[in-house]
Amino acid sequence: MTSNIAESINAANKDARELPVMRLLEYMINLLQQWNNKNKKSTMETSTDLGVKYDKLLQENLITSEQMTVRPATEQLYIVLEGVRRNIVCLEKGTCSCGKFQMDELPCPHAWAVLKNH
Repeated sequence: MTSNIAESINAANKDARELPVMRLLEYMINLLQQWNNKNKKSTMETSTDLGVKYDKLLQENLITSEQMTVRPATEQLYIVLEGVRRNIVCLEKGTCSCGKFQMDELPCPHAWAVLKNH
């Protein structure tokens, strides 16, 4: 299946193009219902709406955050200590000095530590 939905539909209905209009519409409705049902089943098997890859990343970040210490610096900024390393997290802006919070747009371990202690 391609990433472009129009190309996917065109490829899937190649044989049905010669059908009368009403049968073609029925075919297309059935096809889209099957796709939606298949996708719904795969997303229901995950514990979040993010999918398996991102759910795993969130779980790993949460586990990593267990050993971190959080200290408020200001009303919005938090210092997160991880051994000898120090990171600064701003939940309001969705930033962390490690850069992962901004890049992934998911809470990095430091942001998780703040969220758990906030």
